[in-house]
Amino acid sequence: MDPDRGVAKSQTQVFVYGTLMEGFTNYDRYLEGQVISAMKGEATGQLYHLSQGYPALVEDNKVIKGEVMELIDRGVLENLDRLEGFVDGGTDNLYERVIRTAVLESGERVECWVYLFCDKTYAENSGVEIPDGDWKKFILKKDALR
Repeated sequence: MDPDRGVAKSQTQVFVYGTLMEGFTNYDRYLEGQVISAMKGEATGQLYHLSQGYPALVEDNKVIKGEVMELIDRGVLENLDRLEGFVDGGTDNLYERVIRTAVLESGERVECWVYLFCDKTYAENSGVEIPDGDWKKFILKKDALR
């Protein structure tokens, strides 16, 4: 029996806003060939760029731009959990994986997984705030200035 049969779509959809977006290294490593569809979308929070080279999304109500990936199965999600330092029930996670609503370009609202950075204080004090919520634009502009 297929373990993913009957799994709610939200359980295999994830909103990504950083290195897992198409065109970035972790998309190539973890998602290429593992995605049924990728759709531009928006979620809410506050986004920071960390000196480690990746973004941190924390709870807030600002618009965050990203992509909703529909994964081929939950095994891909488990690989993303390892990348994001998430263990279900863990007390020392780098990110927490939570269900949130994302709004697609079409206006459709979808429930999907989102990885939220656990240490909001660290993000606020050590990260660079991305006021428009668009890490892709931020990082491409940053690279162009080098």
